[in-house]
Amino acid sequence: MKTGCEMRKQARRLVAMTGAVLAGVTVAQGNASAEVSTQASKPGDVAIGTRLAAQTDPAVVLIELKYTGTVVVPLPDTTKAFDGLTAKARKHAKAGRIPADRQSQMKWILRTAASDVGRYLKPRKEKVGFKDQARGYYCTGWWITPNGHMVTGAHCVDRPKSLVRAALGETALTTLNAEQVKAYLESVADVAQADDEMVKLTGALFSRFNAKHMRLTGLRRDIGLVRALPGGGMDATSKVTPLRLLAKGLDYPGEDFALLKMNGAGNLPTVPLGNDTDVQVGDQLYVNGFPGVITNSPAFNPKSKLYPALTQGAFNARRTTIAGVPYIQAQAPSYGGNSGGPVFDERGKVIGTLIAGTGDDAQENQSYILPVGVIKKHLVAAGVRPVQSRTSLVYNAALDDFFAKRYRAALPKFRQVRELYPAHPYVAAYIRDTRKAIAAGQDRTPKNAA
Repeated sequence: MKTGCEMRKQARRLVAMTGAVLAGVTVAQGNASAEVSTQASKPGDVAIGTRLAAQTDPAVVLIELKYTGTVVVPLPDTTKAFDGLTAKARKHAKAGRIPADRQSQMKWILRTAASDVGRYLKPRKEKVGFKDQARGYYCTGWWITPNGHMVTGAHCVDRPKSLVRAALGETALTTLNAEQVKAYLESVADVAQADDEMVKLTGALFSRFNAKHMRLTGLRRDIGLVRALPGGGMDATSKVTPLRLLAKGLDYPGEDFALLKMNGAGNLPTVPLGNDTDVQVGDQLYVNGFPGVITNSPAFNPKSKLYPALTQGAFNARRTTIAGVPYIQAQAPSYGGNSGGPVFDERGKVIGTLIAGTGDDAQENQSYILPVGVIKKHLVAAGVRPVQSRTSLVYNAALDDFFAKRYRAALPKFRQVRELYPAHPYVAAYIRDTRKAIAAGQDRTPKNAA
């Protein structure tokens, strides 16, 4: 039979455990930190995912790859072969192979010309230009040193020229095609009345010519960090800070790795590297990053888009690509935009980088992770040594106190983090919440530790 003293001790332990769990549940998604604490989770502690998100969010950042350039397209002119199509259309009509009305003959001419634009249209010397065409792509990166070294994926810092060409030309060519279709149909209005089929055939003719002869000039590539606002998130005032490319591997299925550097950085939050050999089939893995389904969606306000999203799933298997590169297959949800993001084990150590996720031909929730062992090899070659930042170590210690409701112990540590890194996106919210908890009498800091 328990004594009264023993029963009171047990009750206090239950209260502390319940308080820790509730603290984890009520922490906002944006309240996070940079470096994972070395202190192991205790029974009754917050959920692993809650702790990982809090510790790693500040070091997980949104990066923008942006291409800009001028789209130049020569104006089209007809060839002798095109001029001869009118006579051929009349012969076909006379022979009964096509309807005899002028509109049907005009459609036959357009259909024939569109089937081989290189034969029926030629470029003139006159050109039309569309300046400052731009296209941006988003990925995830993560800090590995307090002075600005960042890891992401190779395909996050460069795109195939054919895709860039098509992307930059999309808006310009859509505008140009529409103008040319309108002008051409107006010029033949006395011969044939335009209908939907005429519009479609004329559009096919000019769009194929323009796509074939389009050129890009002054192409520029910029890689930048989308800076979070104080308290997290972004809006129209959010700045993009340039990042410098130091090293790059080969796109998936190669060693899809890139190393970036932000100049002038100091005391940045970081995440610690672990060993991919420490995880095995069946272990839970955690992916942190910025899914494109959120970043590119018009349904969410800008501020909420700059909070990372944590997903989790089982380690499924080790694979080797056709390029001879090892990858980890995991059943953790990931989407375009998550690429380049860190993948953690349950201790909060990075075991790899998320590179490929669910595609049109992939099964739901399948993700492919470049092992951290490959990343370490590239870092050694680049002469970069990952370092845990003081900012993150202090922040994680503060989080340990916060989750245990030791608010008076947590507050000076959070303040120290703010001094170390004033641009920290989440610490101000923790300071506010900690003060409120103290004022509400919720503090559980032992008297000898206050």
